[in-house]
Amino acid sequence: METEGDELLDKQVQYTVAAVDRALEILNLLGKSSRELGITELAKVLGVQKSTVHSLLQTMLVRDFVQQTESGRYALGVKLLQLGELFSQRLDIRTVAKPVLTQLADETGKVALLAVLSKQELIIIDKVEPERPFLIIPKFDFSLAFHSTAVGKVLLAFAAEEIRNAILEKDLSPFTPFTITDVDEVKTELNKVYLDAYAIGCDETIEGVTCFAVPIYNAANQVVAALSVSSASSLVNFNGYDPIIAVLKQKAAIISQRLGQQL
Repeated sequence: METEGDELLDKQVQYTVAAVDRALEILNLLGKSSRELGITELAKVLGVQKSTVHSLLQTMLVRDFVQQTESGRYALGVKLLQLGELFSQRLDIRTVAKPVLTQLADETGKVALLAVLSKQELIIIDKVEPERPFLIIPKFDFSLAFHSTAVGKVLLAFAAEEIRNAILEKDLSPFTPFTITDVDEVKTELNKVYLDAYAIGCDETIEGVTCFAVPIYNAANQVVAALSVSSASSLVNFNGYDPIIAVLKQKAAIISQRLGQQL
């Protein structure tokens, strides 16, 4: 029995324009290839006449969707770069990340946070608590807590050098007895965060709270945000960080892909 979803798919196939479909497939092939492709290669893969491929390429060439190299082969054109930049600019990371953030909080039973770096300040742009939270995080001004929070460490580790240095030149407040305030020690930890692609903050900002964070990437493979979960330190198994980090990286990868990151 045909379902409503099947009927919708049938209609989508019914209204597919063959020429447009082939043109899009050419762009897809050029994007996946590590080198320029010729008409003969493309025609063979698509299973169509070379004249058909030539006509499609000429049309896309006029519109700058493809470019022809000195060898006579073809590569992606600058128009796609422009469209990609517009797409990235119009993506609201908070909207994209919200469903994943909710899943993360529900699956881990921990408070999930999404943070960005803005004008040398740490901004928490979204927070989701699980239905039955084990931890209530007190109100806190995280704006300058780069050196003590997991999200701050991630954002700082992947920030441009001049931004990182400017932030570390400011006073590193000792929020708790466990806060690292020595600049050299912080830089050493940031180097490790950069290599590991995750950070941990244990009792460094609020005593009794441990946080974990990983980076989120955009279409240009740049870190644009940090994804985090926070837990009561007493509930964290100090030999069990790996499962938490693995879940975080999995969820961050989903958000990054939705922002256009190409793996």
